[in-house]
Amino acid sequence: MPASLTATLRAVCILTAVTLLPACAANPARVGASNEPALAAIGDGTLAPGRHDLVVRGMSCPKCISNVDLQLKRIDGVVDPQVDMKNGRVVITVREGASPSRAAIARAIEDAGFTLAEIRSDAAAGGGR
Repeated sequence: MPASLTATLRAVCILTAVTLLPACAANPARVGASNEPALAAIGDGTLAPGRHDLVVRGMSCPKCISNVDLQLKRIDGVVDPQVDMKNGRVVITVREGASPSRAAIARAIEDAGFTLAEIRSDAAAGGGR
């Protein structure tokens, strides 16, 4: 590959990273925003063992998936988060014997840089309390 083409490709990659990643790291919708309305919308209490569908606002790139996955895995009892960036959904499984709080889930999503809009529990799997 000619050196000029290599330099051009490298410049395009750097420009892409500089342009796209900061939008992900500092979600403009979240800067200075309070998550209090979101916390009120998801309610109090804990999540029972089973599957739960989280509605998450603001995810837009693969880095988003990684951030959400990392934060949710830090919560005791949450296993195997499945992030669907395109549809703004995250499916988590709460293992038997665990009962993470709804507030902890919301904080994890907020720490990843996004807003938790809703938690939908799988009634057949024991749902949320």
